[in-house]
Amino acid sequence: MSEEKKEISLDDKLKKLAQENEMLKMNVEELTVTNTHLVSATWREREMKQQLAATLEELTETKKVVDAQHKSITDSINYAQRIQHAIIPSDKEIASHFKDSFVYFKAKDVVSGDFPWLYKTDKYVFIAAVDCTGHGVPGAMMSLIGNLLLKDIVSKKDVDPATLLYDLHWGVVKTLKQDAEGNKAADGMDVAMCRIDLKSNEVQYAGAHRPLYHIRNGELEQFKGDKYPIGGNQYEGKNSFNNHVINVEEGDKIYFFSDGFTDQFGGPDQLKLGPKRTRELLTANSHLSMGEQQVKAKETFETWQGDNRQIDDVLLIGIKF
Repeated sequence: MSEEKKEISLDDKLKKLAQENEMLKMNVEELTVTNTHLVSATWREREMKQQLAATLEELTETKKVVDAQHKSITDSINYAQRIQHAIIPSDKEIASHFKDSFVYFKAKDVVSGDFPWLYKTDKYVFIAAVDCTGHGVPGAMMSLIGNLLLKDIVSKKDVDPATLLYDLHWGVVKTLKQDAEGNKAADGMDVAMCRIDLKSNEVQYAGAHRPLYHIRNGELEQFKGDKYPIGGNQYEGKNSFNNHVINVEEGDKIYFFSDGFTDQFGGPDQLKLGPKRTRELLTANSHLSMGEQQVKAKETFETWQGDNRQIDDVLLIGIKF
């Protein structure tokens, strides 16, 4: 091989080596950059893991606090339920005065704003369906106020239902300071109040927004309550109530209730159960025993409600003479 060819061959090899060296440098640079990214990513991953661990620990502690608070609230509400049940009359107590009767009661929450009220004097037995503003804990607090005020009023003087509701109204206004300037709160209650003389079979009824149904021989007569509620100052103290006197006969029935029964949405068209259907229900089943009527009322309400949520407390009282 000539010297010239040897030099060309050597130059080619040198060029090739230079190219390979350049490629190696580029690969090293790429690997260096990749390694830097990997190191950075590893540190970020470690930081994220540390942050996640700290967040998980914080969430665990928060859950413990929430669980403790939930248990405390639940325990308090359950205790409030026991107090409420101790104050309102039991079915057994009501049955001791009205042998043939029923009380259909279904609270929306653990405690209720609806409650039956019963009080016996030497002459009369007072019985009422009371529907306080709200439900749950606020409603239950109002129910305690209403219960205590009612007992205080009837224990001090002989009153008819209309006078009792009038005094109850002002008792709520004073207790909640609704007569104070600027206080526009309308908290209170709707009431169907009966005073029953079991010797003469005379029923006196007065209602604050709540009616009473009287059925005799399958015929229903409605006694409407007055338009004024108990509590609030929106009518500027004009709240007054009328007495209705019903001379019941053997076999007659009376029914009074809160609006939670009639206002429940449901049925095929998602409408309220309504007063008309309630009257039809009571009339159609008035020939049954009061126990059977309670079952019918419960079945009708729950069927109508279906999968809908219960919107309010429910209280329905029936008495047969």
